[in-house]
Amino acid sequence: MNALVALCHFCELHGPRTLFCTEALHPPSPSPPQPGQSIPGDRDRDGDREGEGLTMRAHNSATQRADMCEGCRSLPASHPGFVSVDSETGIRFLSHQHPRQPQLFSVVRQACVRSLSCEVCPGREGPIFFGDEQHGFVFSHTFFIKDSLARGFQRWYSIVMVAMDRIYLINSWPFLLRHLRLTIQSLQSTALKVFDSEQCVCPQRAVRMNSAFSPAVFPHQRSGNAARSLSSLTQHPNLWESLHSSFSWLLKACGSRLTEKLLEGAPTEDTLVLIERQTEQEEERSVWEGAEGGRSTPPPFDDSRGEDLPGPKFKSLRHLRQVLGASEFRQLAWHVLMGNQVIWRGGSPVLIQSAFSMLKALLPVGCVRSVPYSSTYEEAYRCNFLGLSPDVPIPTHVSSSEFCVLVDVMSAEKGSLYPVVCDDDILSTYQFSITSASTQPTDRGTRASVSL
Repeated sequence: MNALVALCHFCELHGPRTLFCTEALHPPSPSPPQPGQSIPGDRDRDGDREGEGLTMRAHNSATQRADMCEGCRSLPASHPGFVSVDSETGIRFLSHQHPRQPQLFSVVRQACVRSLSCEVCPGREGPIFFGDEQHGFVFSHTFFIKDSLARGFQRWYSIVMVAMDRIYLINSWPFLLRHLRLTIQSLQSTALKVFDSEQCVCPQRAVRMNSAFSPAVFPHQRSGNAARSLSSLTQHPNLWESLHSSFSWLLKACGSRLTEKLLEGAPTEDTLVLIERQTEQEEERSVWEGAEGGRSTPPPFDDSRGEDLPGPKFKSLRHLRQVLGASEFRQLAWHVLMGNQVIWRGGSPVLIQSAFSMLKALLPVGCVRSVPYSSTYEEAYRCNFLGLSPDVPIPTHVSSSEFCVLVDVMSAEKGSLYPVVCDDDILSTYQFSITSASTQPTDRGTRASVSL
C-alpha cells in the first residue's frame, strides 16, 4: 500500500512533533537490459541499501540539530532505524523518526500539526479523516497517555496514516480503526501501570496543591517535567521495535485486504455482493485468529458448516413443501418474498440452516441477511432469516407484528400420525408450527379440479 504511518506527539514546549514514522519502499519494476548494459548484482543492491541508510542518518542528523527535547525524540541521532523486508513481495518497510524523502517530510509534518491542533474529533480522542489532493489524505486517531508529571496528568498523541488514494483510505476505515485501537490500548494500559506506580510513591496532585504558585517561577518549574519520552512513560524496553512491527504489519495487511479482480463483462449485483461478503468474512476470520488472550465469545455459526454436519436436513424446496404442507409452505414463501422476517426456533441448528439455504433461493443475494443460529433475538433490520434456540423468547412487538413469521420446530410425540413421505426421518422426529399475525391474501380466480 502506498501509504505512511506516523506516531505524533504534542510537546508542551515545542508543539506538534513527529516521533516515529514507517514507510514502505516498493522494489523497482524490472526493465529489459539495454545493449551493452550490465545487470546489477548483489553488490549494487547492497550499495543502494547502504545509501538509503546514509540518507536516513543525514536527514535525521539535520533534524536532531534543531531545538528538540526528550519528549520530541524517539531514536538517537546515531540510530540507523529499523528495516523489515517482505519476502513475498520484496517491499521494504523503513522506520525512523522522520520520513526518508524531503517531500514526504513536509506532508507528514502538516498531517501531524493538523491532527493535534485544528482537526479534532468530539472528545479529543478518536478517529478523524481530513486532507486534500495536494497534501494527501489522512486517517488520524488521537489519544491520551497518562503522565504523573504532565499538565493535567496526561499527554496528547496521535497515529496518522497518510495516503494519496482517498477512496482506498475511506474503505479501509473499519480495518484501520480496529487495529489501531489495539495498539493504542496497549500503550495506554502500559502507561497507566507506570502512572499508578509513580502516584503510589509520590502523589503529584497533593504536591501541586501544596506548592506555591508564581507566574515567574512556573516556567522553570515546568521545564524539568515537560521532556518525558514515550519510552519513559511506558517503561517498555523494546517500544520502538514493537511499533515498527505493528506499523509494518498494518501497511502490509491494509495493502493486501483490497485487491483488484478481473471480471469478464459487467459484474452483476450478486457478484459484487458476494465479493464484498467474502472480504468481510476474511477480515472477521483474521480478527479471530489474531485476537490475544483467547476468544471472549465463540464465533458465529458458519453457513458452510451446515452441509457437513450430521442430522436431518431439507434437500430442496420441493422437500420443504412436502414436510410443511402446501398451505403452510405457501404462507412461509409469501413472507420470504415480501421481505418479512422469517424466524425458525428449535434445537437443531443443522435443520434450521438447511431450511434457510432452501428459502434463500427465492431471493437475490443482496436481499439475504441471515443469522443462522443465535441465543438472543436480533431485530429485523439486521437479518430477515433468524434461527433461535428453543428457549429464546420472542418480543411482544415482534410476535404481534404482521411483518414476521415464526416457525417452531418441536420434537414429535410418539405415535404421531404424520405420514412418512421422504427417505429421511424429519417428520418422524420433528413437528412444525407456523404462526403469524398477518392475513395471507388468497388467489383470485377459479381453480379447476381434475379427478383421476
